[in-house]
Amino acid sequence: MMANAGIGILCKAIEMSLADWRRQTAINLDGVFLSVKYAVPTMRRAGGGSIIITSSVAGLRGSAGLAGYCATKGGVRLFAKAVAMECAAEGDGIRINTVHPGVIDTPIWTKISSSAGRNTPIDPNEVSKSGVPLGRVGQAQDIANGVLFLASDASSYMTGGAVRRWT
Repeated sequence: MMANAGIGILCKAIEMSLADWRRQTAINLDGVFLSVKYAVPTMRRAGGGSIIITSSVAGLRGSAGLAGYCATKGGVRLFAKAVAMECAAEGDGIRINTVHPGVIDTPIWTKISSSAGRNTPIDPNEVSKSGVPLGRVGQAQDIANGVLFLASDASSYMTGGAVRRWT
């Protein structure tokens, strides 16, 4: 099962409205919680499985202007680790891991909105030149490869882990 939802609201933390904070939290955290809450019992009945949750590199290191996003994606990471430990203690055969995309060439860059409601397009190629070790933007396939690994038996001994993708 893959829990992959998220929005980013570009805004300094002290300028963000409570409504925007709650909207971002509802999508980025509550959505993951509900996915896991209802997937785990079904997976237990099936004898196990793999849950992969999309977080973000921003949830590992922070990013100026995206404090709310970073908080939710960091929360996703620790939520996944905690539930992975719970499932492991139950011996239910359910593995839970996160994937943390960095700068990936997807439409999210043109959809990041400011708290004022205006879209603030960001050029991922420019961001990657200074913020990615390889100096280039990644592709969706780069993330898909990490997800495929986590979904496969090749990661059968991995739970509570994080696959970090800079490219």
